[in-house]
Amino acid sequence: MSIVAQLPAVVKETAITLPVGGSIRLVEEQSGMQVEVLTPAVPVVAIRLGGRGGVGHVPGLRKDAGLESICDYLLVAELDGNTHAVLVELKKAWHRKAKEQLRRSLPLLEYLRSACEIEHETRRRELSTGYLVICERGRLAKQSPKARPTEAAGSEDYKNIKIRTWIGATISLGILAGESPGAVTASTVR
Repeated sequence: MSIVAQLPAVVKETAITLPVGGSIRLVEEQSGMQVEVLTPAVPVVAIRLGGRGGVGHVPGLRKDAGLESICDYLLVAELDGNTHAVLVELKKAWHRKAKEQLRRSLPLLEYLRSACEIEHETRRRELSTGYLVICERGRLAKQSPKARPTEAAGSEDYKNIKIRTWIGATISLGILAGESPGAVTASTVR
């Protein structure tokens, strides 16, 4: 049994979003940010980590250490026989804080993975992990505020992880899992 099938049994129902009509809608209530993830007919589950109704960190962790600052969602999908986990942070506009929120969310992924193994008495499967910030708009260009692309992709290394950025309101599951977007040109990559 895959982790995609196991997660709904170990996470509270209010934190789980399953695909409807070929897509999953990710919502960040505080900013009103919404993103549609296009999901072909593959097993996929989205888990709300931060915010109201999310899984969140274990109570009792020191807040002054920044450990309460986690990303919005964990998406887990089975694509081409491989399991992909993507930690996703939603931002209206790009903000550097998002990188740290993603980095601090990895322990939650590991915890959920271990919970599935214990609950379902399974062995750890290979799981690729990705980090993605999805923004409605990117950094403002001081020279040309009108030259913002409607969709763009980029990536950067941050404290031993590669964080990808997507600007747009719709993203395919393949791009979310790490495929290179064919329509993205070098001029739209930040």
